Amino acid sequence: MFVQSESLAETPAEQADRLFEVFCTPEPLIEAAEKSMARVEERLSAAAAFRVPFQGGELQAYRFTGAGRGTVVLLHGWTGRAAVMTAFVEPLLAEGFDVLALDFPGHGRSDGDRLHVPLGVGALHALYAATGPWQGVVAHSFGGAVAFSALSDMVGDLAPLTYGRLVLIAAPCSMPRVFDTFARRHEMSPEAALHLKSHVKRLTGHPVEAFMGDEILRQHPIPTLILHAPEDQEVLFLSAEGFASAGDHVTLHPLPGLGHRRILYAKETVQTAVDFLAAQ
Repeated sequence: MFVQSESLAETPAEQADRLFEVFCTPEPLIEAAEKSMARVEERLSAAAAFRVPFQGGELQAYRFTGAGRGTVVLLHGWTGRAAVMTAFVEPLLAEGFDVLALDFPGHGRSDGDRLHVPLGVGALHALYAATGPWQGVVAHSFGGAVAFSALSDMVGDLAPLTYGRLVLIAAPCSMPRVFDTFARRHEMSPEAALHLKSHVKRLTGHPVEAFMGDEILRQHPIPTLILHAPEDQEVLFLSAEGFASAGDHVTLHPLPGLGHRRILYAKETVQTAVDFLAAQ
């Protein structure tokens, strides 16, 4: 007997609601990636680990104490964790900065099993309440979307955060484009794709079209450095060019040949970011 599949039986709204859960659920790391992650996590042993209350659970954070010049926060990307950002720690400490690294919800040792930009912004506010003010933020990929969104007042009733300088590494500039890419990958109909985007307004009070990094940086002109590999296939270099269009306060520094993830461990990436933060 022919049984109609679940996906064929779904309405566009039902499909969008189901796939939004997929969109917000981090994939587990494969075994090889877990072993690699375990090696870099050893660097966290030099930090003071602490927990931050957040939405009925706790976030995991790490503090490396420097000479009190100011605090720089490190934000990882999707399926990452604090450990992947630790290449920046020793050079920042050498410049006198204190360093904080955070596991986003659903990542590392933080509670939860879901993550999206509004949730990430809320987590950043929780960390700021416990540790602010901050001199700078260094953010990779998804973490960059959280970092620039947190500069705005577009996530519920959360006030804009402020930090002296911002470094965005391989970060997406256009949240509408992120949703469009996801919708194409899952062969969603135009109606379903539209409903998928409606979840952003439900969570933040603003449409997804408002979450454009170039426009937010234009409205909040803090000194910003963009580091991006032109051949990056996970987040296209088009995003870097978009950020750079925000104004003269944004500096674009292409890093050819480093891809989307290797860029985090390259000496040029780390040194360029640290020099930029230390110039303030």
